Amino acid sequence: MGTPNSDAPDLAARRDPTRELLRLEVGRLRRRESRRRFDTVVSIGWLDGVRHSRAVPAAAGPLLDPGTRSEVVARLLEELTVAADDRQQVDAWLERPGEPVLEDEDLRWLSSASRAFEASGMELDRFWAVTRTGWLDVRTEERRTWKRLRL
Repeated sequence: MGTPNSDAPDLAARRDPTRELLRLEVGRLRRRESRRRFDTVVSIGWLDGVRHSRAVPAAAGPLLDPGTRSEVVARLLEELTVAADDRQQVDAWLERPGEPVLEDEDLRWLSSASRAFEASGMELDRFWAVTRTGWLDVRTEERRTWKRLRL
């Protein structure tokens, strides 16, 4: 059994498929992005399937207002075709540089995403920040980190 910072998948992750999918998402980000600084990517969809994403240039991040963030999420929701497999819950997450600790930018994106989902007649239940070292549930602040991630 692993500790919250160990490399081995813990028992809870084995029982909770979402935690395993988030671990895989961290691995994908590590493979794709080796730089310490990179653009934030906003994604809407399912961790284990269809997703639509937009990169937000690092220089633009602090300049974005809540309305622009909501428009980005609303556009992603428009592009997302709900699959016919009865999954009604659509997730949202950020891939960003840094550590998986709560940052003001995470909260700004959560607020804007919640507004965009509500305007689309949907409820946003799950919103994460994924980094090269782990993931953070922005709503609950639950997080998981790895020094050496083994996939």
